[in-house]
Formats: sequence, structure tokens, C-alpha cells
Amino acid sequence: MSTEYPPLINEIVQKLDTRQPLPPLAPEKEWDSELTKQIQAASIADLFNGRALKDPSLANAVKSALLLWNDALDDSHDISQGVRSKTGSYWHGIMHRREPDYSNSKYWFARVGSHPIFPALRARVLEILKADSSQSEQLARYAEAIERNDNWDAPQFIDWCQDAAKHADDEVVQFLQTVQVEEMKLLLDYSCRNALA
Repeated sequence: MSTEYPPLINEIVQKLDTRQPLPPLAPEKEWDSELTKQIQAASIADLFNGRALKDPSLANAVKSALLLWNDALDDSHDISQGVRSKTGSYWHGIMHRREPDYSNSKYWFARVGSHPIFPALRARVLEILKADSSQSEQLARYAEAIERNDNWDAPQFIDWCQDAAKHADDEVVQFLQTVQVEEMKLLLDYSCRNALA
């Protein structure tokens, strides 16, 4: 990540980044209720350490993102539905994908269209796949599908998450969870960097 986070955001991100096991694709409850309370109680000024903001709506997206990474879906949704931008729609789409409400997620990703993090996300996912020399046939098919496209295909990723919910292969689920975390990290970095003046 290229953004140097303000202290409170950095503290929360460090805690979330140590989660084991990885955040589930469709969580049934929040990961850490005390962390949810901490994020909810923090004002935008607290989160950004009083720094000047050029886009307050993206500052709200950061708060929504931290809640979503902590699996507090409803709390995240309360914020993301009010962020009227591609990035807000992206967070909203991830929330619905994790709910899981796959058709609603696709609706929000259609509103996103192409997002500036897509090229970096595609490249990162290909790195993850190439690092696994013993990948399954399913992961090899995923790699082929990603390589065929010049950009990240968010609806296809939603389909993969939906398929994994029906046919739980541990290796595939682990891969999808890893991608989900990378996606949230890249989008959080983008949201924070573009919120600040």
C-alpha cells in the first residue's frame, strides 16, 4: 500500500491485517465487536487525525471500508449507501457480495463500471496465482480467465464467490478470500489517498 495512513486508521488496519483465518466471503457476524464500536465511535476528524480533506465522501468510504473488513456489514452499508461515487458504489457492491446478495452486488458493480484499482488488482491476483505452482484445475481456469481479460472482471469474481458458496473447495475458497482482502486493501488505499487534501 502506498498511502501512509493517519495513526488511528493505521492502528485499525494493522489489527485487521493480522486476521487469521482470513475474512470469510460471507460472514455471519462481525469479527471483533469492540473494534466495530471503536470505528463507529471515531469521527472522521479522529480517523484522519484532523488532516484537511479534499473529498469528505471518500473519508466516509474509509470508515465504511474499515467496518466492512471487520465483517460489520450492516454498519458498513449504512455509510456506503450514502457515498455517491464509483468508489462508494464499489464498497456497496463488496458489502452485498459478502451478504451474500449476488444480484444486488452486480447492480452496484454495474454502477462502478471500470475503477482505477482494477489494473492493480488484476496484476496482484495474477501474482498470487503464479506463486502457487500446485494450483488446482479450478484455479488454473481462473488464471486463464483473468489473463484473457485486459482488466479486472468484477462480475466474474462475484460469480466465483457464488459458486464457491455452493461447492466449497478449501483451496478455491482460500484463494477467493485472499483476493477479497487484496481488493479491500487496494480500495482502502485508494479511498484514503483520494480523501486527503
